[in-house]
Amino acid sequence: MDHWEQYLNVVTGEFEALPDGMYIEADEELVERIEGSTDHVRLPNQYEIHEYRIMERFAEATPNQRKQTALFRALNGRRHYRRFKDELNYHGLTEAYYAFRSLEFMKIVKEWCEDNGIPFRTREK
Repeated sequence: MDHWEQYLNVVTGEFEALPDGMYIEADEELVERIEGSTDHVRLPNQYEIHEYRIMERFAEATPNQRKQTALFRALNGRRHYRRFKDELNYHGLTEAYYAFRSLEFMKIVKEWCEDNGIPFRTREK
């Protein structure tokens, strides 16, 4: 979320959030508890996840040249998120994109877990 940092308490498995102070003042007790502890690990934020790059990778992986060109065209210029999603809908790629995006997020989560010494497991269906 914008203007918030999310933390995982690796002991309890609970998530906690701290505002950046721009719109909401942080609870000082919570700040001290998180910053004074090795039990809390900050989760990646939107700037570290780079959803734009995920959209580029999806466009690169699209085998149909016409659709690929339309997706890359949508990524250039203003309102690229909106235009990209419009192209996904027009070309019937929305479901494929969100499946691709979920796999990309799983890669990010797995790497984050490994970097922070946290076991990574997926649920069995």
